[in-house]
Amino acid sequence: MKNFCFTLLLCTCVLASCTDGFETINTNDNQPETVTPALLLPTVLFDLANLGVTENYNFGNTVGQYTANYEANDLDIYDWISDDRYWGIYGTLQDVEDIRRFGVDRQDANYEAVAIIIRSYGISLLTDVYGNVPFSEALRAEEGVFNPVYDAQEDIYEQLLADLKTANDLIDTEASISGDLLYGGDMMNWRRFANSLRLRLLLRSSDVREAAAEIAEIVNTPTRFPIFETNGQHAVYRYTGTLPNLSPLSVGRGRAYDYYLGIPTDHLIGLLRANDDPRLAAWFDPKAGTDDYTGIAPGQSLGDIGRPASFASKDAAFFGVADKITSPWLTAAEVRFLLAEAAAAGLIDGSARDYYDQGVTLSFGQWGLDVPADFLTVTTPYDANTEVLAEQKWLAQYHNSVQGWLDWKRTGLPSFITAGPGTINNGEVPVRLMYPALEQSINAGNYQAAAVAIGGDNINSRVWWDGE
Repeated sequence: MKNFCFTLLLCTCVLASCTDGFETINTNDNQPETVTPALLLPTVLFDLANLGVTENYNFGNTVGQYTANYEANDLDIYDWISDDRYWGIYGTLQDVEDIRRFGVDRQDANYEAVAIIIRSYGISLLTDVYGNVPFSEALRAEEGVFNPVYDAQEDIYEQLLADLKTANDLIDTEASISGDLLYGGDMMNWRRFANSLRLRLLLRSSDVREAAAEIAEIVNTPTRFPIFETNGQHAVYRYTGTLPNLSPLSVGRGRAYDYYLGIPTDHLIGLLRANDDPRLAAWFDPKAGTDDYTGIAPGQSLGDIGRPASFASKDAAFFGVADKITSPWLTAAEVRFLLAEAAAAGLIDGSARDYYDQGVTLSFGQWGLDVPADFLTVTTPYDANTEVLAEQKWLAQYHNSVQGWLDWKRTGLPSFITAGPGTINNGEVPVRLMYPALEQSINAGNYQAAAVAIGGDNINSRVWWDGE
């Protein structure tokens, strides 16, 4: 946020020197009259990062069965109600739309492209967790559109895929932008983000639309469509660790207790222990007073859950080191696993094994770890006849918003993700969030139409790309 504060101060000083006489009476020298992308972009990126961290910890880890709660476990047992946890993205995207308009009006293609990429990322989260959502009429309040229609997810995907391709072509890598807390103005990395996100959406929808040609186009023309190859390129927001650029769950926020609420599941601990995976010690501490890592079975009723001291806990460094927490949006490891899936499905040429090996290596590298010598050849070698690809991708998606849950929705893998004994959803794992309650009153007609279109506003109605 240093760039934000510095730019705000600069704008205030410039505006103060440009008013004279009568105009001074009607001018607030402390409030810039024109908000530029350099002012908006830091806040947009920071807000999206905070959303990612908060909802990863409060929602994504639970529904992806990485962790379980021993208090207030409504999420664990699938006692879900109307939910607006991601709907707030629309507020952030209104600022993104202002950035896009600025880019168009000032013929600054890089700001326009960055706004398109951020909008695509935000809308993709919304539609993947809710299904049909407002898009074509969203963000148009200035035009008098206060009750936007809900677009079909299939149509949203088509537009997002087209938009991301447009953004890639708009970017001028010889120029830069200000206020970029994600990439520091490196436009080549923004191109990589656009194409990597496009790859994610193509794979996610590949069971319900033709995707092979578009995926192959990305893979076979890397000069035109660069994607993430290293951890230094991927879309991971890194907090400085000092206020105000501090994660909402970091030690400086006084939230250390929260780290004990999410107990690692036996799925997660068991998989790491079975493979003697060094990420175990990087992510968790053993249960108090022992060297034993014990996980908890997900989906239990409160009465069947033991006390936290009986289980492993999050590594103390997460709440002892202020910049330990990051906000991953899309990683280089995920991209390699996507390519491994595409190769295994025959959508592209290339070796699924090689892409898998690269994905595992990049995932370890995210945590400053080396892959053990025999990990990829003896412990967890690629095997198309097992779930090893899905399991290692699931591990790599730990901390990454709701991506583990979304991958499971599409593939049904890893197969150990099932409804626990204390759940109340007829033995089913939920596949979507219910629309916010406020939509039922302020946008009732469009809400009702959307609910009918998806087969009912409930947690078991599948989104368009979601296979059985």
